[in-house]
Amino acid sequence: DEDKYPSTNIQMNIFKEQINIIENLKINFLHPKDFNEEISKTNKIKKVLLTIDDGFQSFYDNAWPVLKNKNIPFILFISTVYVGKKGYINWEHIKEIEESGLGIIGNHSHTHEYLVDKTNNQIINDINQAIELFEKKLGYSPKYFSYPFGEYSNDFKKILKNLNLNIAFGQHSGAIDSSKNYLELP
Repeated sequence: DEDKYPSTNIQMNIFKEQINIIENLKINFLHPKDFNEEISKTNKIKKVLLTIDDGFQSFYDNAWPVLKNKNIPFILFISTVYVGKKGYINWEHIKEIEESGLGIIGNHSHTHEYLVDKTNNQIINDINQAIELFEKKLGYSPKYFSYPFGEYSNDFKKILKNLNLNIAFGQHSGAIDSSKNYLELP
């Protein structure tokens, strides 16, 4: 129910319906803390990894209560420049979600700019700003990354690897298995 970006949000009634479909099909939600272990398994048991970008207040007000009530794990990707600004959650909300054991916090850059068009140094500076804020506010740097606008380049992937961010998600569709490049996951 985020009005600011209607093309990349989901209405709560549809979100709840999708959650019910997954539950009715007896498909389990993958907890992000188990990602590496689960992805390397050879069994073909389907699981869903729920990811949420941006940290809008609408997520906290609408989706977070549903996820908490249903005990559904997820990754919440945060662009640090917006934390606490109008329409976005604050650090206390982020800590609450993290401390619940359900939400894992991910890095979504500092500025959420279209970084693919930036120089390597600009990308590095942007990501380092986010890392510094996460370390200051949460005491660690998240290990998961979501590319702003879901787009990346080979240089962008190398930069993340050099910054010890070894699991990154784009916006393209597809299944994830151990054969995928962990820096360009769908």
